[in-house]
Amino acid sequence: MLSLIEFGHLTYCQDKLIEFLIEHGVLMSTIKCNECNRDINIDKETLMYRCRRRYYVKNQHKKRVSKQCNFKKSAKAGTWFEWFGKNHLDVATICKIVACFLMLNYPRQDDTQDETGVSSATIVDWFNFCREVCVFWAEKHSDKLGGPGRTVEINEAKIDKSYNRGRLIRDHWIFGGYERDTKKIFIVPVQDRTEQTLLACIKEWTLPGTTIVSDCWKSYNCLNNEGFQHLTVNHSYNFVDPETGTHTQHIERVWIEVRENIPRYGTTEDHVLLEHLCEYLFKRAYSRLERIENFFDVIAELYPPITSTFEDQPETSDEPSTSTA
Repeated sequence: MLSLIEFGHLTYCQDKLIEFLIEHGVLMSTIKCNECNRDINIDKETLMYRCRRRYYVKNQHKKRVSKQCNFKKSAKAGTWFEWFGKNHLDVATICKIVACFLMLNYPRQDDTQDETGVSSATIVDWFNFCREVCVFWAEKHSDKLGGPGRTVEINEAKIDKSYNRGRLIRDHWIFGGYERDTKKIFIVPVQDRTEQTLLACIKEWTLPGTTIVSDCWKSYNCLNNEGFQHLTVNHSYNFVDPETGTHTQHIERVWIEVRENIPRYGTTEDHVLLEHLCEYLFKRAYSRLERIENFFDVIAELYPPITSTFEDQPETSDEPSTSTA
């Protein structure tokens, strides 16, 4: 587990940082030479694989002749650093940006710029790249909630947007559920709060037989007829039903956290809102000290490094040849 300060110190030591990235599968310590098929170790300073070994092949006369490798390859080839590294930032700077993305609260752009010395536009780009990793993670952890004997609170919320350069940005609705026993949640953007829309989301994300707790919004009136046990609390009178103890306080708390983690400006498109929601889901799943290491594990899964480009090569041998060409 790593704090922001501990990881920051790591980025100032190239050797230790590369070891960290190798340990989490983002970079490979060893690959196969494309010419002689032997192992090549990474050069941690240059982030290159180079092979200058001599090897032996059979020529057209079936005599064994000596050849020397001249193979080299960037250790960043095929990795996350290559796919999004066209701005030519070094690995340490990119890792600092990632750490700021994971550990700093909004607004964080100015602090990230002070820490890295990188332009605001570049930071925005890399934060977007980081959110793509969060989207991938969220898709891999999209399990249904509930089931017989389990209780899921559901609710919808509006993400209010402010004026931006004289234009009113439209509001977004999101819908979510909170499973009480496991504390697992789901959150999805929705176009409206109609029965058709919300019921489709409930069936997609909640298992049959679940006890569902909601407010008295009319779109939920159908749930008892759809394979769920439905309990309600009337928020016009009480936040907790005085007779049954029914409440939706857990999912309401989730909305507070979501609003704290979504910027008030700029999130105008549905896919951008989804990316911010996935960022929140990732951060919620891990404690602050667990985020950095788990995030790099996900990067390695999404962009696994290429271990070798070795294809069909001539038969080779390490043994010296007594023949002359």
